[in-house]
Amino acid sequence: MLKRFAFLTGIAASVALVSGAGAQHRIDWYSLNGGGGEASGGGYKINGSIGQSVAGFTSNATFLHWIGFWAGETRNPIVVTDIGALKKYADGTYVSIAGKIATSSESDFDGFFYMEDASRASGIRVAAEAAGVAGLLRGSVLNVIGTLGTTTAGERQITGPIVIITGTTTPLAPLRMTNRSVGGGNLGTPPLGQYGPAGGFGTNSVGLLVRTAGLVTGVEAGFVTIDDGSGTPVRVSVNNLAAPPALDDYVTIIGLSSLDKPGADRLRLVLPRDDADTLTH
Repeated sequence: MLKRFAFLTGIAASVALVSGAGAQHRIDWYSLNGGGGEASGGGYKINGSIGQSVAGFTSNATFLHWIGFWAGETRNPIVVTDIGALKKYADGTYVSIAGKIATSSESDFDGFFYMEDASRASGIRVAAEAAGVAGLLRGSVLNVIGTLGTTTAGERQITGPIVIITGTTTPLAPLRMTNRSVGGGNLGTPPLGQYGPAGGFGTNSVGLLVRTAGLVTGVEAGFVTIDDGSGTPVRVSVNNLAAPPALDDYVTIIGLSSLDKPGADRLRLVLPRDDADTLTH
């Protein structure tokens, strides 16, 4: 259920509260001049005390509460329950999704993290600087509000997010798959959905934490390529690895299933989070 309030406190400030998925409630353009008074709407109340700060932000597992200078009308996000359905909306759609599990922490990647459904049915990249996701751990339970977008490689993502950490749970285990299964086929009808890699088939896994293995058949700046004997190459980013695998090593890789597009085709890409995500046999 989505419960949302727009609200003024002081001379020109606003408050918004966001919760769950479903119904909507608003308090519009209400002024508590000097910081004291009460406003209500849809069965909810906001109390302001004299001397209350008119700029800031607070949240809990149920609500977001903004207090800041009025910046115009706020948008109502579309509430979506699962990531696979979310990816079928167009770029620019403002969305809200709750109860998802982080599969990377605030420090694993620079400028983004990943989360997925608790069922491991689908996952998605969230473009966010570390400062905006302080305290994010693998296994953090998240509510995220933001705008859908697509990377240059064709991977769907949430941009400009508001990220609320509502709790923690056991980190999700990676899905085991062969090199051919990494990435999978298209989800939906991209761009209303998610592209898979060239030659991909089966369930789309872009955005999910996966585990695969293969012989290192190529080494280049920032990447190695592995092949499990199927003739299907998988690129593996080594940007987070202090000790990248070498040519002819046989390795097991855990990482986020992503896409790379250095040319005309989208290629399978796996993003390990740290050295613990690689095992050389």
